[in-house]
Amino acid sequence: MSIDFPEICPTRRTYTPGEYATKRFSAINGTSNTRLYGSKAFDAALTMSFLLNDAEMASLLDSWHESKGGFYTLDLPDSVFAGVSSDLQAQIPEYLQWRWAEMPSVESVMPDRSRVQVQLIATLDS
Repeated sequence: MSIDFPEICPTRRTYTPGEYATKRFSAINGTSNTRLYGSKAFDAALTMSFLLNDAEMASLLDSWHESKGGFYTLDLPDSVFAGVSSDLQAQIPEYLQWRWAEMPSVESVMPDRSRVQVQLIATLDS
């Protein structure tokens, strides 16, 4: 089951590519060997900041609650990547399944305006 992330555009976005499953083995004499255990990167991170009105904030919190935190995956709309070039978007693998990494952090800055921090993680769900 996948939950819709709201159609909101971040004011700031940080993407960290995922890791590949590798393991390095070192011998007593100093030689080492590295094994690759998969062909896909996983645990990519997407951190975003938003400046939202109360209605947008409600839709974001609805997404958090509907997805049961990080249990269900998220469908990210194009607005999340608004302003990102197509070349850079091509570097974000489509096989990744996004989910909440942490609870959203909300800071009220004035009536009907909140600054929100969101952290998502990408997994290799089948």
